[in-house]
Amino acid sequence: MSEIVFLSNTNIQIAVGSSTGSGVKATKLYSAPLPEGAVLNGVVMDPDLVIETVKSTWQQYKLPKSEVTLVINSPQLRANRIDAPIQSDKKTTDFIARATADTEYGRFTNPVTGWYLVGKDNKTKIQKVIYETAEADFVKTYVDIFEKAGLKLKSMHNGVQLATEFFTKGAAGKTIIYMILDGNSLVTIFFADGKFYYDSTSRIFSQPGTPEFAREIYTSVSSIRQFISAQRLEVTLKDIMFAGISQPQVSSLANDILNMDSEIDISVAMPPQGTSISDGQAAFPFYVYPIAGLRKLDEKVPILKASKQNKSKSEGAGVLMKLILPFAGIIALAVIIFIALTLVKNSKQEELRKLNNYINDPEVVAQVAEYDAMYENMGEIGSVQGGADLLNEDIASYPSPDSSVNAKILMAAAAHDVDVRFNTYSASTGVFSITASSPIVDDINMFISDLMSLDVFYSVDYTGYNLVTNDDDDSIWQINVVCTLAGSESEPALEADAASETEGEVE
Repeated sequence: MSEIVFLSNTNIQIAVGSSTGSGVKATKLYSAPLPEGAVLNGVVMDPDLVIETVKSTWQQYKLPKSEVTLVINSPQLRANRIDAPIQSDKKTTDFIARATADTEYGRFTNPVTGWYLVGKDNKTKIQKVIYETAEADFVKTYVDIFEKAGLKLKSMHNGVQLATEFFTKGAAGKTIIYMILDGNSLVTIFFADGKFYYDSTSRIFSQPGTPEFAREIYTSVSSIRQFISAQRLEVTLKDIMFAGISQPQVSSLANDILNMDSEIDISVAMPPQGTSISDGQAAFPFYVYPIAGLRKLDEKVPILKASKQNKSKSEGAGVLMKLILPFAGIIALAVIIFIALTLVKNSKQEELRKLNNYINDPEVVAQVAEYDAMYENMGEIGSVQGGADLLNEDIASYPSPDSSVNAKILMAAAAHDVDVRFNTYSASTGVFSITASSPIVDDINMFISDLMSLDVFYSVDYTGYNLVTNDDDDSIWQINVVCTLAGSESEPALEADAASETEGEVE
């Protein structure tokens, strides 16, 4: 049996169980609150509070004190996927070190890296690896905390990557988003046709069950749709599995999203096939990370082992330096004496005198000072001008939701006898929300077609029709339309267009 501990900003979660041939078996699930401010984004802010919470939780539930695996989500424990040639573990470790030398390693002063295998393709001779990198002191902090709590830490992993691998089986052949809410942190994991593409972590500012929360979730979905479009993926996104909130909150979210987009289907996240939970499947959405940690990993170089090796190397280097220093001192002294005797020679003294005279010449000093001042002034002017040019270009390209946009919408509506009501506009996304209505549904269709042809809009989306009755008891058709503004053309491009039109008129 294994104990998987997940530390979030607000609580400690524990899953007791084991890996099985087809999945995992969770026999017990426990949860206890963490004192406020004890842990922030996976970083221990108050070690004493964390030690006391871990110790009291183990005593309360009478848990075994060995085989403990820690799962955290933190920018201080980076996890990434990489394709490597199939080779020995030592060569794979060296390959990862070379491949990440300018990325992950560059973020840390004294990094340690562990990795585990997630798949092999003998035909292409490629193996898929997940490597985890952290600062050596960051890993040591958690090892010391669990030792002081009376527990032995067996392993340590990034929770998002564990959850991604756990969901891979259930996402096979599907285009789906898994969303996991932990406090105000939202993790989004995207699969297209069963293939993992990316994960992201963002901050949520609204409470679940509110319309504002639904709008934040819809914004995340929209960003993934933009990614699909940018990558030219031939897939349709509609399925979202949500974890971390209750079934009523998921139902409320689904209804709110349905009012914005009828094609999105939101449901409670379900565990992949082969997952057995003694407390019932309903507990799964609240224990995704510790349950995912029960899977047996093919750990080639555990990060805790890498941390111990790094410590041994540091200690060995210290001993070696103590041996080298006395000999280095003797050599340095001999070099200094040699240089001193050489400098005594008259020819060198004369050369030095001439150089000093030239350097201290008032005319030369004045010229150097003038050059330095001019060079510094030119650099400052160039920097200011470059920043101003970039700012002007950014401002010129920003969408302009002025009255001309409303006028174009109203002109298109008037052409087909369609009434338009302006609802909202989001400056951060450039999205107009309007409601169009008409007794004749074809008029609305032609109105929307005209909107799509307008160059001021990047995209025009609309939801299903509703037949309603107005104040005169007449039946009219209504539809919600979402128009995303296109970026404005840069000033040089506009001037070029104007010049082209002028030449056409002259001809």
